[in-house]
Amino acid sequence: MNYLNSYLRSKLDLSNIGFQRGEKWSNYFCTPVLSKVIGWAGVDGIHFCTTKGFDEIIFAVSPANLPGEYVHPVARNFEDFLRLLLACYDTAAIEQCWFMDQEYFEGYINDIQVTPDMQNSLDAIQNKYKLTPMEDPFGYMHKLQEEFDFDSLRFPPEYYEIVDETPERPAPEWK
Repeated sequence: MNYLNSYLRSKLDLSNIGFQRGEKWSNYFCTPVLSKVIGWAGVDGIHFCTTKGFDEIIFAVSPANLPGEYVHPVARNFEDFLRLLLACYDTAAIEQCWFMDQEYFEGYINDIQVTPDMQNSLDAIQNKYKLTPMEDPFGYMHKLQEEFDFDSLRFPPEYYEIVDETPERPAPEWK
């Protein structure tokens, strides 16, 4: 089953757990080129996307982060992303996991007050896709991020102006 295509065709509303539908494209300077936005957190421009050339990896893009920390892979595919949502209750823990240690992450998850609306969204995922929560969400995401080659991502020209990095490309000809 292609979980992402199934979700995109469905009317499943996951906005209660920080995954809203919206524009499929982002004009944020830090969204990798050739990306397709699959959901928005609804705060600070945070969005989740897939990027051509990276198989089914789901990336969290956080424009308010510091330079070099704007983009993190969070799931190998959308099935795993849904399983992470079931384990973390909301996209916030998924998007922020990269800077947490395990103790902080587990405390963060344990402190989440799951509202009835949130539970309805989580139940809808389980009912529609018959998935179980990710067993070790912290270990899963940190392993994915440790193995990922961040230098392989490419960004729009504005990104390199903001982070003061110049991609390797020929200089324009003087006229």
